[in-house]
Amino acid sequence: MGDLPSSDGLNAGEWRDLGSVEAPSASPASAPRRLSATRLHTNARPASLAVERDRAREIVGLAKDSVTETFSDIRFGRKIQAANLAPVVSAIAASVARSPTALPSVTRFKLHDEYTYFHSVAVCGLMLALGNELRLPPELTQEIGLAGLLHDIGKARIDADLLNKPGPLDLDEYARVQAHTLRGYELLRDSGIESEIALDVCLHHHERIDGGGYPSGISQKTLSIHARMAAVCDVFDAVTSNRAYKRSWSPGAALDWMMGTTGHFDPRVLRAFRALLGVFPVGALVRLESQRLAVVIDEPADSPTTPDVAVFLCANTKRELAPVRIATRSDPIVGLEVAAKWGLADFEAKRAWLLDVFGPA
Repeated sequence: MGDLPSSDGLNAGEWRDLGSVEAPSASPASAPRRLSATRLHTNARPASLAVERDRAREIVGLAKDSVTETFSDIRFGRKIQAANLAPVVSAIAASVARSPTALPSVTRFKLHDEYTYFHSVAVCGLMLALGNELRLPPELTQEIGLAGLLHDIGKARIDADLLNKPGPLDLDEYARVQAHTLRGYELLRDSGIESEIALDVCLHHHERIDGGGYPSGISQKTLSIHARMAAVCDVFDAVTSNRAYKRSWSPGAALDWMMGTTGHFDPRVLRAFRALLGVFPVGALVRLESQRLAVVIDEPADSPTTPDVAVFLCANTKRELAPVRIATRSDPIVGLEVAAKWGLADFEAKRAWLLDVFGPA
């Protein structure tokens, strides 16, 4: 899986969303497009995961365009129009209510030059799904979704060359990028955004519960539930997305690392986040009824409880097996496992290799 972050935070550079965020070369954006409820699937009925993923792809594309227009507005000196984002927030909320995992799975694969915009949509969807899992009041849905969409809006005021720098940052550069939280807060406030949730999340989504984050260094006792949610969703989407400077982790690998950290995330929020992603996320280590160990490779569109896996070890003898991809309909999963229990010192490398060889193209 490459170099893992230490338990006290992400590796240098992990806080950066390296997709290009340069201003469009065209003239200032025209008036926002009217988005129909039909195209946004706002009133769609629950359907199979495959159908919901197809809907999510269209929703994500339209939402990304709306976020791109919002970033463009900032660069051209216009204020943020929260009302223009309300339809896509409603659509994303409706999608994750029908299926919590469909939209996040679609946003995992991002184009490099549009990373920041897709990341904003992904964090919106993850925060809305997490809010449902935590049973937060439904009347807060619009505010939580808006907070996710706009959490990184301050990057519209950070030089693109700095955001896209492939190498390490010096202390001055790091401080300038960290300032995106305060700049975003100021942009929201100056645009007349009155949502306390959106303002709070924009300012505090890089805080840690042990007080080691930024910009304020406040701890769990002071951090709102929404800022703690944003911290989880922001990091998860960042590490499971392909980046210019590192390969993506599988959801299972990301969750393993996040669950193993101390001081970064609220444990209760993180447990709820793991629950919403499903029982067997891609990359999870599982034991089969045949007493073989395997890594979850892919989730069938209509059967999330019977994912495809890559078998690699006999649990009884602890001997390696010739890796093979199988469907767990014929050999059911009987439990999630922890690599350390089985003495799998090289599990991260093994998992990455199995996902490369047997995972979806």
